[in-house]
Amino acid sequence: MKILRTLLPLVALLFCSTVQAQKVEDFGVFKHMGAGVSVGTEGIGINVATPVTNYLELGLGVNFMPGVKIKGDVDVNDIKYTYTDAATGLSVPVTIPMSEVNIQAKLARTVFDFKANVYPFGTKNDLFVAAGFSFGGKKIAKISGHSEDVKNFMARTDVPEAAKDQVYAEIDKYQVDFDRNGDVKGDIRVNAFRPYLGLGYGRLVPKHRLGFRVELGCQFMGKMKIYQNDKEVNINELDKDKDDDVSKFVDKFKVYPVLKFTLAGRLF
Repeated sequence: MKILRTLLPLVALLFCSTVQAQKVEDFGVFKHMGAGVSVGTEGIGINVATPVTNYLELGLGVNFMPGVKIKGDVDVNDIKYTYTDAATGLSVPVTIPMSEVNIQAKLARTVFDFKANVYPFGTKNDLFVAAGFSFGGKKIAKISGHSEDVKNFMARTDVPEAAKDQVYAEIDKYQVDFDRNGDVKGDIRVNAFRPYLGLGYGRLVPKHRLGFRVELGCQFMGKMKIYQNDKEVNINELDKDKDDDVSKFVDKFKVYPVLKFTLAGRLF
């Protein structure tokens, strides 16, 4: 919030100054247009832009984060549960028929953005301040897994429901429950609409045919939330160790850093 309070008045001041200093005879909406490809912490991007004045440029873009998959075997809780058989009156132990399950984590997303780039020095210098927003899917990471052994276990009529509720995969110190189909499902979500602030050097509509641009900024994505089977999980309630790194990360990581390198070309 300190960053927002510092940069937003500056962006507003620069935007107002462009209205007074614009050169309509040189620039106009869609009079010139550029396109570019980028790579950075948002993934691979494609954008188009047009200058409104010598001091203001508007751009639209889409960023694709390549699908990164991580697989690994994690432990399945060895439940300790006994129940009394109604027919015999004997105590019957319940045993889960497996010790590990393969879990897959996937990081992939598509984000659109709209940005206004303000050039305080006009055509004399390509330094700019950017403000705008990004929007896309709320889910930024997903985990999934399936076990036929667990599915068959869940289908047994001789096993009490209370015992089935104790079957979960253990990732670090956190439990991820199986549903009755033997599936593990979870995801991390943030706000779909994310304000953006940044600064850099270069133009999306370069003065010459080709140009290079570098940008450093941040998306304000809000607090990360963990969901399991489409139900929000309170990570702090699951956490037995208050110094745990995972809960600290989820609780404090509210800003997504953006570093982007763009090769831009002027179309006309």
